[in-house]
Amino acid sequence: MSLSCLRFVRRYFFVLLAALAAALFAGCYLLGLPMLDITLLLVTAFNLVIGGLEARWRLYGWRVPEAKAHIAWPIPVEPGTARMTFSLIVPCKDEADVIGDTLRGLLRQTHPWFEIVVTLCHDDQPTIDAVHEVLGESAAGGRITVVTGRYRKSSKAQQLNRALQYCAGDVVGVIDAEDDVAEDLLVHTEALFEMTGADVVQGGVQLMNLGRGAGKWFQVHNVLEYFFWFTSRMAFHAEQGFVPLGGNTVFIRRALLNEAGGWPPRLTEDCSLGVKLSVEHGAKVATAYSAELTTREEAPPSIFNKRAGSLFWQRDRWVRGFLQEFADGKWLRMPTLRQKVLAGYILATPMLQAFSFILMPVAIGAGIFFKAPIGIAMLMFAPLLPVAVSVLSMLFGLHEFCRSYGQRASIWHYVSVLLLSPLYQLILAGAAAVAVYKYTVGDETWYKTGRMNSHRGSGIPAPRAPAEALSEEVAA
Repeated sequence: MSLSCLRFVRRYFFVLLAALAAALFAGCYLLGLPMLDITLLLVTAFNLVIGGLEARWRLYGWRVPEAKAHIAWPIPVEPGTARMTFSLIVPCKDEADVIGDTLRGLLRQTHPWFEIVVTLCHDDQPTIDAVHEVLGESAAGGRITVVTGRYRKSSKAQQLNRALQYCAGDVVGVIDAEDDVAEDLLVHTEALFEMTGADVVQGGVQLMNLGRGAGKWFQVHNVLEYFFWFTSRMAFHAEQGFVPLGGNTVFIRRALLNEAGGWPPRLTEDCSLGVKLSVEHGAKVATAYSAELTTREEAPPSIFNKRAGSLFWQRDRWVRGFLQEFADGKWLRMPTLRQKVLAGYILATPMLQAFSFILMPVAIGAGIFFKAPIGIAMLMFAPLLPVAVSVLSMLFGLHEFCRSYGQRASIWHYVSVLLLSPLYQLILAGAAAVAVYKYTVGDETWYKTGRMNSHRGSGIPAPRAPAEALSEEVAA
């Protein structure tokens, strides 16, 4: 197949898939086969597979006895025995309201050997001023390097790669500008590197704001997505050797990162780097999760408001990033057929789940209103079983989240999970549909998710640090 044909197939994969399905149904019709029965059976089988896999993987961390031990953090390295050095990159763009607390929190790390590389855009003066305010405090202790770059159109990948040039640590970590990071994270991370011999460590990330008021009903669903992803699915992916990495609390050996050429210039540079490291470098990824060491973030403050921060448009960008990786086809170079199938499914999951959600009410309605054998009509309701399991697991997950993080959920949070899950899935399905359209027409525009600092309390106390302050600023 020529390169131009291959590019055509990749870009219009889902259009071609729809055309193939239409041709298949047309063939059945011309051959006189029972079109409705075949269609209903295929739709039911599809919904069962998607729903069943989602329910199975969502509960991986709870149903597999070895899983909890697999994702547990080891005991930290003992004082005076730490050998690794860490470079923590903090990319910032319009983060003046949150970056100060984040840097002060990072400076409280108990690991003795770490540096912080803050990467800024030259035209973002409010954030630059906020960073310099921290530099003027005694707690900075010479640990912070500031890299200020000029970009025609900035992206997180560009800022990360620019900062990578100034990293001196054995391990490079990424921390987002609004993150609350546990003080002992690095001493546990070094212990996990030593114990597993991993090339990459992915720590847990958790959204914290469950949402207060009717207008924030969606946030509890977003919180639970993260909860199940990092307590279950991420560990399963690591076990299978294919991990689309998270955007922060990820630590990579610097030699490997340099060998890979840094972060790919993609919409979701984290996912793309994870695919590249898994496929091209056979990187071993270790994951770990505990509430005490989880990096805490906030759920988007709105569903559609681009300026404030939007769940819908954030998800549009994520889905297009996964689509890019799926269409790129690197996952087809995984060693075994099982890994190839799993990798392809993981990258296509957002689209498949959206399609299944749309098909489910259609199939149930068809089973009720169209004439079909009683057995087939009853089968139309079978996909509701894994859906019920997922909703039930979310209710238990909400209780477990509150117990782990010292929060209290109201009755309305439980009602939202129970009754509004279909509406939440509809929003995600809409975002996936927009993402497929934008990908097909080559639209690469995206919107940055705004921060409201709603996952933090009244403030973080100033950390104890050496009295002498020193910083380095590089104009890149």
